[in-house]
Amino acid sequence: MIPELGLIFLIISTVTAVLLSFIPLYAAYAKNHYLFSYVKTLTALMTVTITASILCLLISFLVNDFSVAYVANHSNTQLATLYKVAAVWGSHEGSMLFWVVAIAIWGCMIVFSSRYQDQLYVGRMIAILAFVIAGFNLFMLFTSNPFARLLPNFPIEGRDLNPILQDIGLIFHPPMLFLGYVGLTVTFAAAIAALIGGKFTQQHASYLRPWVLMAWVFLTGGNAFGSWWAYNELGWGGWWFWDPVENASFIPWLVATALLHSVVLSQHRSSFKVTTLLLCLLAFSLSLLGTFLVRSGIVQSVHAFASDPTRGMSILTLLGVFVCGALTLFALKANLIKSQSEFKLLSRDTLMLLGNIVLVVASISVLLGTFYPLLFELLNLGTLSVGAPYFNSIFVPLTFVAVLIMGAAPLIKWQQDSSNRLYPLAALFAAAAVIGVLVALQTRGGFNPWVWIGATSASWILLTLAYLVFSLRSQGKKVIAKKCAMLIAHFGVAISIIGATAVSNFETQELLRMGPGQGKVVAGYTFVYEATVDVDAKSYTAIQSNIHVSDSDENFIGYITPQRQTFKTNAMEVSKAGIMRNLVRDLYVSSGQQLSDTEYLVRISHKPLACWIWIGGLMMMLGGFIAAMSGLYNLRRQQLTATKPLTATQLTVEELA
Repeated sequence: MIPELGLIFLIISTVTAVLLSFIPLYAAYAKNHYLFSYVKTLTALMTVTITASILCLLISFLVNDFSVAYVANHSNTQLATLYKVAAVWGSHEGSMLFWVVAIAIWGCMIVFSSRYQDQLYVGRMIAILAFVIAGFNLFMLFTSNPFARLLPNFPIEGRDLNPILQDIGLIFHPPMLFLGYVGLTVTFAAAIAALIGGKFTQQHASYLRPWVLMAWVFLTGGNAFGSWWAYNELGWGGWWFWDPVENASFIPWLVATALLHSVVLSQHRSSFKVTTLLLCLLAFSLSLLGTFLVRSGIVQSVHAFASDPTRGMSILTLLGVFVCGALTLFALKANLIKSQSEFKLLSRDTLMLLGNIVLVVASISVLLGTFYPLLFELLNLGTLSVGAPYFNSIFVPLTFVAVLIMGAAPLIKWQQDSSNRLYPLAALFAAAAVIGVLVALQTRGGFNPWVWIGATSASWILLTLAYLVFSLRSQGKKVIAKKCAMLIAHFGVAISIIGATAVSNFETQELLRMGPGQGKVVAGYTFVYEATVDVDAKSYTAIQSNIHVSDSDENFIGYITPQRQTFKTNAMEVSKAGIMRNLVRDLYVSSGQQLSDTEYLVRISHKPLACWIWIGGLMMMLGGFIAAMSGLYNLRRQQLTATKPLTATQLTVEELA
C-alpha cells in the first residue's frame, strides 16, 4: 500500500507541476491577479506531495518491501539502517526522485520568502522550476518508476546495495552533487524569468547571487567528497582520475565558478548581465549533459548510475527541450537586457571577465576530452582513449592563468585604471616564481615544470592575499570582515593546489609481494607484514592484513589494516585500503590478489599533504557559505528598510502588465 501511495503522490505532484508551469505565465499575460494568487497554494501542494512520495520510498526501504523493484535491487535485510536511508538516492530512480524533491523544496523556499519584492519575477521563476519538475516527473513515471512492483513473484531477500556504495561517502557525495544541480536549476529558472520579462536589474542579481553561491558550495562539496570517497574506497590510491563521470560533475562546477564572479559584476556594477544570464543557461545545460552521461550507459564507470539506452534517450530529449528552448529565448530576448559596459583596460572588471573566459575555455577543454572518444566510437572510427596526459597538458596551464587572475583581481580597483598596482604585483609574482623554482628543484630528476606551476600558483595566491589584508589594515576590521568570505575561499584554493601538487609529484609508491614476517622501508617508514586475519562482519567476510608501521627512528606508530572484502549477498570482492593520516602525509596500503598460500600483492604509498586537497575544498565551501548567508542577510535588511512588498492579491493590472 505504501508504494501505491508514493506513486499517487508522484502523479499528483506531476499534475500540479504542469498547472504551475502555465498559471503564473498566463496570469501575467491575461492581467489576472486573482489567478496569480494561486501560485503559493500550488507550490505548497507540489512540494508536499513530492516530499510525501520520497518518504514512501524511504519507508519501503526501512520495512524491507522487496516487492518494490528498486528496493529489491538496492537493499536487503542485512543492510545497516543508515545505508538503507542512503540507498534511497543510491541509484538511478531514487536519485532522480531526490533531485526533484530538492528542486520543489528550493522553489517553495523562494516563493514563500519575504525577501523578494518583484513577485512577477518570482512567479516566472517558479513556473520554469515547475516545468522542469514536470519533465523529470514524467520521465520517472514512464521510464524510471521508483515504485515499480515485482508482483506476483517477488524475492524474499534483496540483492543488496552495491558494496562500493556502502561507505560514508554515499551519505554526502550524491546529495551534495544533486543539491548543486538543484541550485543550477534555480539559476536557470531565474535567467529564463529575466529573459521573459525583458529585464535583469541589479536587484534581480541580488536575488540570484545567494542561490548561485549555494549551488557552487554544494557542487564544490560534491566534487570534493566524491574525490575523497574514491580515494578511500576504490583502493587504487588516486584522488582524481579524469573519469568521464567525474568530469560530468566537474564541468558544471567550472562554469558555476565563472557564473559566481559574473553575477557579482551584475549586482555591484550593473555590467555583464547578458553574460550572467548565458552562464546560468550554460551551467544548467552542462549539468543535464552530465546527467545524460551518467545514466545513459554510453560510458562504463564505477560512478555511473544506470546503463539503459532508453532512459538515456529520454534524458537527451529533456535536454533538447530545455536547452534548445532556453537558447532560442536567449537569442530573441538578450538584446533587451541593457548593461553598463564602460570599464578601463586594467581594472577588476576586465580581469574578472578574462577569468570567466579562462574558466569557460577550461570547461570546454574538459568537455571535448570527455566526449571526443565517445564521438570517435559513435562514428565507427575505432576506439580512442583520452587520459590524464591530455587533461593535464590542457587544464593545468589554463588553471595557472586563472590563478594569476584570481590573485591579481582583488588588488585592482573597480572600473578604474590601476596601472600603479603593476609594480607591487610584479614583485609578488617574482617572489612566487622564486618559491616555485626552489620547490621544483626538490623533485627527483631535477627541475619539474609541473611542480613549478603548482608551487608558483599556491605561493601567488598566498602572497596576494597577505598583501591584500595588509593594504586593508588601515581601513579597519570591518572592511577586512567584508572580504572574509573571499579570503577564506581563495585561501582554500591555495591549500588544495599545494595538496594536489605534493601528492601528484612527491608520492612514493611500492608494489610488493608480502607475507607474514616480510617488511619494506618506504619513504623512511618501515612496513612489516605481521599476520593475515580472517574477519567476519555482518555483511561481508574479509582477509585482513595486519601491517606494523614504524618511523625512521624505529618507533612504533601504529597498525595499518587493509582488507580484501567479499560480500555475503552477492560474493562481490572489493579492496578496502588501510590509511594512516595526519596533516603532513598519508600512509596508504591496499591489499590485492593472493599470490601464494601466505603471500599477497600489496601496494604501499607515502602521500605527502594528501589531506590538504580536501581541507582546501572545505575552506572553499565555508567561504561560499559565508558569502551566501551575507547576501541573504543583506536582502533581508534591504527589505526591512524598503516599503512593504505587494502580495499577489494586491498586484494591480498595470503591474501585471
